[in-house]
Amino acid sequence: MKQVKIGMVGLGFIASGHASCYRNDCRVRIAAAAETDPEKRRSFASRFTVDSYVSDWKDLVKDPSIDVIDITAPNFLHAQIAREALRQGKAVIVEKPLALTLQEAEGVMEELEKRSLTTLYAENRLFAPVFRKAKELLASGSLGQPLILRVNELGSGPTHSGWFWDRSKTGGGALMDLGIHGLCMAEWLMEQPIVAVQALAAAIRWEQAKEQDIEETVTTIARFRTGAIGQFICSWGIQGGLDIRAELFGTTGTLYIDQSKTINGIQVYQSEAAGGAFGGKAPREDTNEPRPHQASQTGWSYPPVDEWTVKGHSGELRHFVDCFLEGRNTESPLQRGYRVLEVVQKIYEAVRSRSEVEVPEASYGKW
Repeated sequence: MKQVKIGMVGLGFIASGHASCYRNDCRVRIAAAAETDPEKRRSFASRFTVDSYVSDWKDLVKDPSIDVIDITAPNFLHAQIAREALRQGKAVIVEKPLALTLQEAEGVMEELEKRSLTTLYAENRLFAPVFRKAKELLASGSLGQPLILRVNELGSGPTHSGWFWDRSKTGGGALMDLGIHGLCMAEWLMEQPIVAVQALAAAIRWEQAKEQDIEETVTTIARFRTGAIGQFICSWGIQGGLDIRAELFGTTGTLYIDQSKTINGIQVYQSEAAGGAFGGKAPREDTNEPRPHQASQTGWSYPPVDEWTVKGHSGELRHFVDCFLEGRNTESPLQRGYRVLEVVQKIYEAVRSRSEVEVPEASYGKW
């Protein structure tokens, strides 16, 4: 059996998630990792088995022994690393977003079109069991024709890493960070494109958002090709833990999805006096560090249970390895990352213009 040799770039929070999934797949080996921060390298090495470490990602993508480049670095590096990895003939996994701008994403697409390589735009919502079941139910016709889709992507803000507050490194605020998930999931679930959007944005809670002109909250109204209406709310300003939900109303049925609270099947009460069972922090699966977008909680909270499976990361990476070994592309190739970036940019345009903005059909492949 061929063992797929992974090269990881960036060793922050989501890299730990990917590595947790890889160690449950005997077909995969993390052959190398690139990270500039020595402390992050030490922390990662204490938890995961990696053959070697480098500080410069360029050394990793040029390594002929590496099969796949898994990009979990900060947003502003995604397109640059992806382009070079594709140029070197590597299969590529990219966390959201694919790029900061459509111009950057065009460069990735140009390199991809020159080669036949397995790629994954790592949108975990598409591989979460609850969303896959929802897609199955909708495709069966049991819900009838979709009328309304409502999606929440809400959290407490990216207090875990300072670069999130720099637009030049993120490409945007809550929309690029959280809202992008629900938008990608929506077109996949509905099997039709968004054709027009209207949107409002605000920054109320976080001074950093106001100072950097970064949106903290965005509400989007979208129209799908069949006339169905979508409502998407994303925010960094919410207390009480993550709120990841979707509601779909069809002509013959209704569907509710909760991927944040009821999905885990466990609730914990932590008293304020005791500082909570985790010292007032919401625990990560592999460390005691606070989780991204998860406010320190007292009172009732909802600890993650088998988080990487229920949120879809295990499924997406297992699917990628299947496809890589079989020489085919994934359900979520990099073209999907380009498409959702098209929609995001039109939402930003709608915020600025305070008017309805048309969204074109997908420029590359299917929505």
